[in-house]
Amino acid sequence: MNAQFSKTGLALFILLCVLLPLIPGGYILYIFSLILIYTLASFGTNILTGYTNLISLAGAVFFGVGAYGTSILTLKFGVSLVPAMFLAAGLAVLVGLVIALPVLRLEEVFLAIATLGFVMIFTEIAKSGGELNGGENGMGAPAPVLFGLALTERTFHLLIAAILAFAFWVAKNLHSSRFGRGFLAIKGSDIAARSLGLNTSSLKLTAFAVCAFYCGLSGALYAPLVRFIDPSIFGIMVSISFVSMVIIGGLGSILGSVLGAIFVVGAPQFLTYIGFDQVQRSLYGLAMILTLIFLPNGLASLFSHPGDERKSS
Repeated sequence: MNAQFSKTGLALFILLCVLLPLIPGGYILYIFSLILIYTLASFGTNILTGYTNLISLAGAVFFGVGAYGTSILTLKFGVSLVPAMFLAAGLAVLVGLVIALPVLRLEEVFLAIATLGFVMIFTEIAKSGGELNGGENGMGAPAPVLFGLALTERTFHLLIAAILAFAFWVAKNLHSSRFGRGFLAIKGSDIAARSLGLNTSSLKLTAFAVCAFYCGLSGALYAPLVRFIDPSIFGIMVSISFVSMVIIGGLGSILGSVLGAIFVVGAPQFLTYIGFDQVQRSLYGLAMILTLIFLPNGLASLFSHPGDERKSS
């Protein structure tokens, strides 16, 4: 990671996490809080897809488990919000391991299709939850509370920012760690990684677990933000959004995770704001296609030196 990359990413991170709560509240602050939450999910998806080249569409499963887990633990069992969020993220990790074990040997499109099956399964489970989660009608989510004090939209935004800051630090250090180097070895060649003595199965399980924790924690933060969740949270479009953020932002790039989240969450809202709500999906799709054509290495390539792509290839 070069100096320019680090400085640009840090400046963007500070802008999103510290300065934006100073703007007027309401819908605008809600959108930026949503961007931070999706950035957290993008970090996890990028660790799995960008570092190991494993394309999983199970992100919505982890996201939904985090959201439902937090809501059920707080509203049904009286657990405090912050412990409930991390317990729900831990539950998402267990679900991630259960999903990963039977599909570890699959690659590329086969892995994507297999994980898509789990999205459908968990959608049906959520619909048949009955009184526990409201079934198809959904359920209310807890208001953001910290140490017994109700949080305003600005203070909750700062809580999201603080959690994202920790996630940012972990993702940044993971890249240069033993696990990060192992992930990148798998991305280069699974066979070559095994010939070097790496336990590729264990590394893939770890990547799935980290992805599940990040996506689960993002879902846990999402529930108190929107105050209501239903089975659509497990929908395939949520998973596609997570993968889109990684591809558009830049595979294996921490800055790309941030830029991808801004694009995927912010672009549709911006198009609606300027009066293109009737053709929002078409223009959003066109913008995505043009980005992939002219920036195949993602939006993060706009902030890198010309020689970086050759070094990373």
